[in-house]
Order: sequence, then C-alpha cells, then structure tokens
Amino acid sequence: MELKKVGYCYASFNELKEVLNNYKKEYGLKHFYKFIEFEVKTNKGINFSIVKSFKKFKYPNRLTKYYWSIFGINAAALKKFELHTNMTALSIREYDAIKGGAPYQVFKSEV
Repeated sequence: MELKKVGYCYASFNELKEVLNNYKKEYGLKHFYKFIEFEVKTNKGINFSIVKSFKKFKYPNRLTKYYWSIFGINAAALKKFELHTNMTALSIREYDAIKGGAPYQVFKSEV
C-alpha cells in the first residue's frame, strides 16, 4: 500500500526515540543519506512512519525540536500516532495554519 503524508509532529530526535522505546520495540529506525525514518509496524502492516529530511549530510542535534512528517495509509495514522506516543499530532491543515500556508485567507463574517 502507498503511504501518504497525513500530518506532522513537533519533537526532538531523543523524544521520539524515548517514547517509542518505552512503548514497545516494534519500530525500525532507518538512516539514509539525507533523512531519518521511524517506522512503526504490526503484524497487519505499517501503522505510521515518521520522517525528517535534512539538507546537509549531518546527524541532527538530538535536543533540537523539528517538525517531523507523519506518513500513513489514511488520516487514522494520526490517531494511531497519538495513541502510541501520547504526543500531539498536527494535521496538514493545522500545520499550514501555523506556518502561514496560503498567501491570503478569506474570512467570512456571520453578520
């Protein structure tokens, strides 16, 4: 099955690793050329995958917080992430609102 980006989480590398270690050892940690991936699997498949890419080839600072992308089959992966980690997940729409996704916004008045 194809995984799609479903949201984000704001955490440091150490936080994610510690939370997933405390939950169960059912996750894989992959280091590739420019990104790090945590992948949480069960016997039925992938629950969710957390990915962060870096522009420079260096290991990230373990205490600095980043926005990590959450990938899953559908939006239920965000809920699974919250249940597994007890951390808050942001949907793509919430993330865009924080970062200022649109160059302009339309506000409707209720008058």
